[in-house]
Amino acid sequence: MEELNALSEDPELWNDPTKAQKLMRERQQLDDGISGVKELERDLSDNVELIELGEMEDDKSVVAEAEQALRGLRDKVTQLQLKSLLSGEADANDTYLEINLGCGGTESQDWASMLLRMYRRWAETAWLQGRTVGVP
Repeated sequence: MEELNALSEDPELWNDPTKAQKLMRERQQLDDGISGVKELERDLSDNVELIELGEMEDDKSVVAEAEQALRGLRDKVTQLQLKSLLSGEADANDTYLEINLGCGGTESQDWASMLLRMYRRWAETAWLQGRTVGVP
């Protein structure tokens, strides 16, 4: 992050707007990732401390609430892992999915229909959860 900050402060940077925009995008992505990890660490620490306090005072409702929050954190971590896997140069671009029947007759049509249904349900679920996925 320090290296990107130093590069972004270079007065000659904006002589090449394409390079500058790429650098600023990379810097913002890195900053978002770092702040996300720090937030997770803070939430994890807070909830572990809350569990310890709840156990010391024998307050099962506080412990249960903190455990529920930890399960939510686990879901966030899973989403961040997926996001990190899909962080390549072209991963933000749109894509199209085409399913071809081939020449297999009824069985081929059934298989293509099942694939289409599966991908459509996945895309609808992703769209409902707020991810940017188009539905055919």
